[in-house]
Amino acid sequence: GLLLCINNDADNNINGTNNEDDDMVANLQEIKEIFGGKPLRVVLDLKSRRVPPRVWARLIDSLFSRGLFVEAIGSFDVKELRAIIQETSTHVTPMIFFHSAGDLQRACHSKEILRGDTVYFNGGSLLWQKPSVLDVAQSSCGCFPQKLTASDSDDSGLAILPFAYPKSSLNDDVSPHFGITTSSIEEYKKYYGLNIGLYVQEFSIGQDALEILINFVNFYSEIYNLGMAYGGLNGATIPGMAGDGFWNQRYIGRNWDAKSGPTDYLEPSVVEDNEMMYAIGALGAIYEPDDTIGNALAQSASCSQQIPFENARFV
Repeated sequence: GLLLCINNDADNNINGTNNEDDDMVANLQEIKEIFGGKPLRVVLDLKSRRVPPRVWARLIDSLFSRGLFVEAIGSFDVKELRAIIQETSTHVTPMIFFHSAGDLQRACHSKEILRGDTVYFNGGSLLWQKPSVLDVAQSSCGCFPQKLTASDSDDSGLAILPFAYPKSSLNDDVSPHFGITTSSIEEYKKYYGLNIGLYVQEFSIGQDALEILINFVNFYSEIYNLGMAYGGLNGATIPGMAGDGFWNQRYIGRNWDAKSGPTDYLEPSVVEDNEMMYAIGALGAIYEPDDTIGNALAQSASCSQQIPFENARFV
């Protein structure tokens, strides 16, 4: 492997040399040659809450001076990202992470999102589980909207929630029958000029769920233009895993409000509450009083019955 390590204490080096920096520059040059003359470009996923923005900015500029280009920095903390890019000398794209699509929606209404922002949220928040045969029988309904039961999800028991689709793709004959009147991610993308991508918790997603999400974002790349950010082996999942990749984020991620669009009034999240959510991560569970799926989305699934993907996701 190639060593990429930075030493910011070169000025205090007793021998006046900086072998680590020399090695890094040489290795970056070797990588550049491997890439056909193109420099290595990376994205930093910020985890620490104890590093001041000016320190992150200095690190990014130092890497740039050695030939390592930081294209973007990602964090759940919007304030942290805005502060860092104000301190850097080089252009860096802030990538704002969210636990769910609903969290992105509320951040828009809280004025945390700016036009042209780059955002990622967990793709597991777009999935739900079809009802069992018993559930269908109890609801006296054995049919589903065509777009929600695509051929790539028929055998998996999974499908994509309506708000994830462009409205033009929902079946015109089925939608009125099921009462699908939902706002959509597409509307927020257009209104804010967002660049949208998905991610998942790689250790908790099964092959079926992964393929559904990948096929979905590829098919609707005009909405999810950044595609799927998958940190595991390309297309590979843990054998025997049957999860949706949402993992513990389902306990803190908010549900999509189907009744609110980008220009409607939605009781905004308190920014201070969001900051607390960044700090506690997946350790806590925060829900709004009426933050449930008991609306048109659930009705579209079983005519009138709520069918959550996992019971733990909803309250």
